[in-house]
Amino acid sequence: MISKHNLSVALLALSAALPMTLATSLAHAQPNETNARAMFPARIDAFNVVQVAHVRPGEELDFTLKGTPGALVTLQIVGSTRTIQMAEARPGHYEGSYTVGSRDRVTSASLVTARMLKDGQAVTAALDQSVVSGARSPAEGLVKIAAFDVSAPDRIRPGDELKFSMNGSPGGKARVAVVGVQDRIALTEVRGGVYEGAYTLRRQDRMDRNLSATGFLVVNGKESTQRFARESTVPGGDDRRDPPEQARAVPTCPNCGVIEAVNLVEAKSEGNNVVGTIAGGVVGGVLGHQVGGGSGKDLATIAGALGGAYAGNRVQNNMGKTMEYDVVVRLESGASQTVKFQNDPALKTGQRVKLENNTIVRL
Repeated sequence: MISKHNLSVALLALSAALPMTLATSLAHAQPNETNARAMFPARIDAFNVVQVAHVRPGEELDFTLKGTPGALVTLQIVGSTRTIQMAEARPGHYEGSYTVGSRDRVTSASLVTARMLKDGQAVTAALDQSVVSGARSPAEGLVKIAAFDVSAPDRIRPGDELKFSMNGSPGGKARVAVVGVQDRIALTEVRGGVYEGAYTLRRQDRMDRNLSATGFLVVNGKESTQRFARESTVPGGDDRRDPPEQARAVPTCPNCGVIEAVNLVEAKSEGNNVVGTIAGGVVGGVLGHQVGGGSGKDLATIAGALGGAYAGNRVQNNMGKTMEYDVVVRLESGASQTVKFQNDPALKTGQRVKLENNTIVRL
């Protein structure tokens, strides 16, 4: 049986544990919200203007914007001659003003657009009210994309998932085109004006280290677009992707090459012209023996034999003299090979050929 004292102690312990349990739950929920915001580093939450009665030279227009802290925020007014750079008055709260000049053509119908740049990611938002009090918003009737975000790893590789989020006019059809991806990626409207989708990169996709995408939103036949661009901060290339087509090794033909030279040269004689030398020596010796007498006749015979041998050799050389064509082929490997032809092969320098069975085939 539980005593009143024990019951009181148990109730006190339970009441003390409840705040701790609630605090623990909140502590676990907060990192999830932080992670969700980290997925899209640039985000515009609110964009307003202090409306004026009239737009005329000298009038000052004051703007405020809330969004991601530490970003670069600029404004562009249709009809103005300058761009406004907003200052971050406190974390995530930006302020800026514009004084209408005499050369400006700013009216109540001028659309004002804010652009936020954070960590290489840029998002834009259109002001949904006129700068003039009581005037119709320039954004009415227009298809608007208030924000377009892409979440992706710093180094994009095949198998990685790209996540897309678009905020804009409700009831439309949204899609995304990514540079390097052939397919168009459809987004689903998960709730009014919020479109989401994802895409897993394939090996045949050809994306560089930078990420560039364009979001399209069509409502009632009218289309609006917004571009997303992110420059990669990771040095070096992607070692897991296939090399681009122009960087792939091209199979070579080891026996292919080009004609480097066609030379007409004298063919080398076969053997050492023994027949011509002997025949010339015999004739020369006979003639020399008939000259003089005694030892002089013997000397004349030897001299005649030597002279006849030389003359016979020259006669034989002239009788066997032929011309041939040496064709020099420079192969793709860098080596060269010479092919001989007895007749003119009708080949020209620079002509692409292939060597087959010690002959040349034109390509």
